[in-house]
Amino acid sequence: MVIERMTELHHIFRQIFSQFPENTIMLFADSFRERHYKKGDTFLQDGSICRNLAFIQKGAMMCYYVKNGKRYIDEFSLDYEFITDYSSFIHQTPSDKTIECLEDSTIFSISYDSLQTLYQMNSVSFERLGRVMSEQLYCQWHEKSKSLLMDDAREKYLKLIGNRPGLPQRIPQYLIAEYLGITPESLSRVRSGLVK
Repeated sequence: MVIERMTELHHIFRQIFSQFPENTIMLFADSFRERHYKKGDTFLQDGSICRNLAFIQKGAMMCYYVKNGKRYIDEFSLDYEFITDYSSFIHQTPSDKTIECLEDSTIFSISYDSLQTLYQMNSVSFERLGRVMSEQLYCQWHEKSKSLLMDDAREKYLKLIGNRPGLPQRIPQYLIAEYLGITPESLSRVRSGLVK
């Protein structure tokens, strides 16, 4: 079963990192370790150092901050997406976010130390691969920041589900409303308007 999943991981990484040599992709995928989490488990707790970058094979996770007892949801991540607190991960400093499982989840994770070892083994290929991941994460962050500043609830919702049409069936509506900064009733009106 683990071998089958690793083969799937190799295949997925071949698609994501198609511009890299096969041996680089294989070595990268082989450095990930399979882990299982139950619904409600935390992958990362605020205040701790993020020591792993994860790829969700199957499951759903939520990242959030807490200030003065109020939760602020930063993002949701589903199957075949990477997740981490990238700032905490690259600087190895305490995180100010929590990453929680919303479903039973199977992930593959690579530790900070393992990634540094890969950089040292084959610096050019793996540093390029690391740069590609960083650029993708930055672009996602940039689009999300711009949306928070400029988009209304309807536009934010459309962007949230744009590439993940199954998300509303897997993430509780009150959490989606919380992410959008609106009430569940307002979210219902947004969704009703889209149906019309």
